[in-house]
Amino acid sequence: MSGKMSVMQRAAAAVVLSVARMASAHAGLIATYGDNPGEDGNDCAGQFGKSFPKCVAPAAPNFGVPNDTPIIIKFDFEGEKVTKIEINSALFPTIDGNEFGFDFGGDGNTGTGTWTYTQGAGDPDITAFVAKGGDFFNYFSTMGDYSDVAYFTPTNPNNGKPFGLSHLSFYDTGVVPEPGSLALLGLGLLGLGASRRRSRD
Repeated sequence: MSGKMSVMQRAAAAVVLSVARMASAHAGLIATYGDNPGEDGNDCAGQFGKSFPKCVAPAAPNFGVPNDTPIIIKFDFEGEKVTKIEINSALFPTIDGNEFGFDFGGDGNTGTGTWTYTQGAGDPDITAFVAKGGDFFNYFSTMGDYSDVAYFTPTNPNNGKPFGLSHLSFYDTGVVPEPGSLALLGLGLLGLGASRRRSRD
């Protein structure tokens, strides 16, 4: 057998490479919310418990979301137009929204598209994100990818098509500190500073 690849083998290899590239740019769907009777189809102030900016997405260790994770930023859409941006600037002061880009494939009402995040110095990692449409939302892991990441809103049961995109919300990798933990950390640092001063005297 020759060491050269046949035309068919080259074509098959190209397809495998293309699929691998596409797979790397697709997020992992963790869950769809709003499907069950009486289930709230909102992420913040719904499934995730508190209104922006205190919204916290749940851990999903099997999908690369190791712990509960605070919201970074939320973009509201109407078609292909961003109508509102909310930023959790208390936790993420370096974020201003310009780090994100969106591609709607020519029609922002389809509920599908891609996003890209250009991470600057001091900007947070993104572990998870939400794509909301209608009274439903999909919760995704980024799988560590920030370039041309595909999203889709849940399917409208009336027509079998994805709902039009309402908003995209992005969540950090960090553990959400509880107020008591912050107080203990502060006291510990004060105690450490005092003990160092004593040892110098």
